[in-house]
Amino acid sequence: MSQEFTIQQIADAAQLTRYQVEAWISRGHFKPENPVEPGKARKYTYHDAIKLGVLAEFSRLGLSPTVASMHTAHLFGYHDADSLLVICQGPVRVSETIEVVDEDGEIDHTFGRITRPSELWRIVEDPDVRSFAAINLGHTERRVKKTLGIA
Repeated sequence: MSQEFTIQQIADAAQLTRYQVEAWISRGHFKPENPVEPGKARKYTYHDAIKLGVLAEFSRLGLSPTVASMHTAHLFGYHDADSLLVICQGPVRVSETIEVVDEDGEIDHTFGRITRPSELWRIVEDPDVRSFAAINLGHTERRVKKTLGIA
């Protein structure tokens, strides 16, 4: 889609204030596709609106924008209308010489997966996943399209 939107339009689509969007941009949590042109208002894309909507959903679940933004950069490529973006926390095996590891030589990190709702059980049953949060990408996309007036 080549249609461009204002900051207020994408803020409304993500159910955020424009000030929150500006803060996330200035802190590096949300990087719009279009560059800033001196003296002109930045134009935002449809993909920007989707990424911002997903970031907002994770933020409402209590994930920090710093963590959530690491996993929302490459959202496009899912094909199922009700795909889930799942951010998980679990251990990563590292060198035994690193001091921040626990007694098993592991550190916690987050990682993202796009999956179908019917496959969520794989994440739930994974013994290395300590916690997770999931966002329905299709739902977010439908809400953004409706708010932006995209058919």
